[in-house]
Amino acid sequence: MKKIIISFMLIVLLLICSYYFLDIRIALFINKAWRYHSGLAIFSSNIPDFLFLIVCLITAIAWTGYFYLVRRGIYNTHTQFFQLIALTIPLTFALKSILKYSVGRINTRFWLRHPGCKEFHWFHGVGNYGGFPSGHMAVFMALFIALWRFYPRYRYLYAGFLSALALALIVTDYHFISDVLAGVYLGFIVNFFTPLGMTFFSDRRTMTRQ
Repeated sequence: MKKIIISFMLIVLLLICSYYFLDIRIALFINKAWRYHSGLAIFSSNIPDFLFLIVCLITAIAWTGYFYLVRRGIYNTHTQFFQLIALTIPLTFALKSILKYSVGRINTRFWLRHPGCKEFHWFHGVGNYGGFPSGHMAVFMALFIALWRFYPRYRYLYAGFLSALALALIVTDYHFISDVLAGVYLGFIVNFFTPLGMTFFSDRRTMTRQ
C-alpha cells in the first residue's frame, strides 16, 4: 500500500505539471502542425468511437473463455487471465465514465475551437465535457497489464502498442497529455486492486463453507 500511496502522489504531481505546463502548449503546437495536413486532420476527427463495442466484445470473449475452461475443469493461466479481464475491462470502463461525468473536463478539439470556454464543468461531464480521463488509455492499460502479467513473453509488444496508442491520442488532439496519464493510472489501479478483491472474496467463501 505504501507503493500505491507513493504512486498516487506521483501521478497527482504529474497531472498538475502537465495541466499547467504541457497540455495547452502541446495541443496548440499539434493543432498548428495539423494545418499543413488538413486531410489527415479531417480523417482523424471523423474516426468513430468504438470503445464501448470493444469493451463489450472483450468482456464477452473473456467470460466465454473462462466458463468454457471452468466447465472442463481446467484452472490454469488462461482461466485466471480470462477471469481477470472479464472483471477489469468493464470495471475500468464504468469507472472512467463516472470520472468523466464527475470532472467534466472539456475535450481538446472542442477547446481548440472555443479556447475561451470554461475547462471544467464539475458533474456535467457529457458530450464535449468528457475529456478526463482517457477511456481508451484506461481500458487498454487494464488489458495489457493483464497480458503482461500472464503472458510476459510479449512485453515489448504490449509496451509498444500502449506507447503508440498514447502518442496517437495526443498527436490527433483527441486528448490532452494529462487525460492520457490519468487513463494510464486508472487502468493500472483497477488491475492492481481487482486481484486483491478476488482473493478476498474467494477466502471469504472458503471460510463460510468450512
